[in-house]
Amino acid sequence: MGKMKRNHWVPQSYLRAFAADPDRREKIWRFSKESGDPELKPIENVAYRHYLYVPKDEDGRRDYAFEEQLSKLEQWFGEDLWKLLLTENISLAEGTVRKMASLLAAVMYLRNPKTLDLSNTVHRQLVAFYERLPELPGSFRQGGKTYELDTSDWEKFRKADEEDLKRNWISGVRQATWLAEFFMRMRWAVVLSDKPRFITTDHPVTAIHPTLDFQGFANPQTMVIFPLSPHRLLIMDHRKEESPDQYYEAGDALPSWNTILWRNAIEHMFCSRHPDEVLAEIDADAKRAGFA
Repeated sequence: MGKMKRNHWVPQSYLRAFAADPDRREKIWRFSKESGDPELKPIENVAYRHYLYVPKDEDGRRDYAFEEQLSKLEQWFGEDLWKLLLTENISLAEGTVRKMASLLAAVMYLRNPKTLDLSNTVHRQLVAFYERLPELPGSFRQGGKTYELDTSDWEKFRKADEEDLKRNWISGVRQATWLAEFFMRMRWAVVLSDKPRFITTDHPVTAIHPTLDFQGFANPQTMVIFPLSPHRLLIMDHRKEESPDQYYEAGDALPSWNTILWRNAIEHMFCSRHPDEVLAEIDADAKRAGFA
């Protein structure tokens, strides 16, 4: 029950590829944006919240169904096909590979507590907006058509508590196939490092844009990055004019990729080597670029 209480939003089976002890794969380096020194932590003790995926039902009982679903999905990180993606230059256009990696990436993006916080914020904004109106609208017009609205559940929506909001969020994560299908339509490439130098974070699947703000997955300049291992970084973008099956050497650009990952972390960096080494590379890269 103690393990079921700890719900890891970054799967342990994924983080083991970044383990600092590759033989046992039990520990990982962690460094916080907020405070403290680098820590060598057991993987089971990072990136979790109590009962993140285990809301209470109306009778106060915990519902473990979604946590169990995630546990089954996470077994894919141990599959031979996933291991090939981490070690071999297999075809990125191959359907099975794309389906597997797309669904894992989509679920990892949506199951992050950052999306729960966003979902809760949207709920509060909607309630605040409609409570300012003299009465709830019974219909709306779009594209020249009128659509009727059923407002019978408004009070339940307005009074939703933490457990209600969590169940609503989980329902959205369960529908991750829409995002997985979108990822499958993007162009894929992998950036390679001959040495184990890529980091990951507590927000490993990251959408980035030149403006540094999220502009939506469909924006032509949006890129999604997903560190697969200390040796590999998956890129999904809209550059359809580029090769759809490309492997690039990271070269001198590797610290820049780590900078992007670190900037988009919620709080923690996770890596197989001491964070001081990673940060020294990031700092030197920033100085070369004239930013420090």
